[in-house]
Amino acid sequence: MFLRSSGEQRAIELREAHRERVARNEVRVSSLWAQPSRGYNVHIELDLRTRSSLEKIQQSLYQAEPNLLVCPEKTLHVTLAWLVAVHVSYQVDKDSLWKRHGEEWMAQLRRIAAQHAKFRITYEHVVATDSAVIALAQPSEPVNRIREIIRQRLRLPPETRNEADLVHTTLFRYGGALCDLQKLLAMLEDTSVDATAEVEELVVSKELVYPSLEAEVLGRLPLASR
Repeated sequence: MFLRSSGEQRAIELREAHRERVARNEVRVSSLWAQPSRGYNVHIELDLRTRSSLEKIQQSLYQAEPNLLVCPEKTLHVTLAWLVAVHVSYQVDKDSLWKRHGEEWMAQLRRIAAQHAKFRITYEHVVATDSAVIALAQPSEPVNRIREIIRQRLRLPPETRNEADLVHTTLFRYGGALCDLQKLLAMLEDTSVDATAEVEELVVSKELVYPSLEAEVLGRLPLASR
């Protein structure tokens, strides 16, 4: 009996969840692309070797589909949690929220980082959803463990929702309906990733231009040694 890995199974489930909308070319155009934005988040910054591997996949796919908006290599990351989210409106100015709570959040995040050992994530699959083309990574447990503790310990604004359980890096957003949908989907089915990132710290940043085309690093929080 053939048993799929958890990563492969997750990729299949994600493809199935978005297959009909993508097949009908009902993709969501990124209206915020390259627009001034404001958000505060916690993420994993990928090393140069991992980003270079993902960039090669981007180059190949972009040749097949010019209506993809390419996330620049330097911006490739894994989002852990939003503190103040880009896509959400708040009752108070976002920078004011950071001034009011940022010191407390950073102190908690330092403690969380110090209590978790360094780990690795390995990219395996590329999937088209209705809002982006993403590279999926495994294992998800270390990342989701940190996400859960952030949800438990940080007193975030009620508007901030952190419900993600995928470990992924966004490679593309959509600039419009896809020109050659079938070609892109066929290429995605044949595309695999073999890149492993060493995760040694958490990064807190302020987003200035979406999607992280311009961002300011506010803190680097080392994880504990293994």
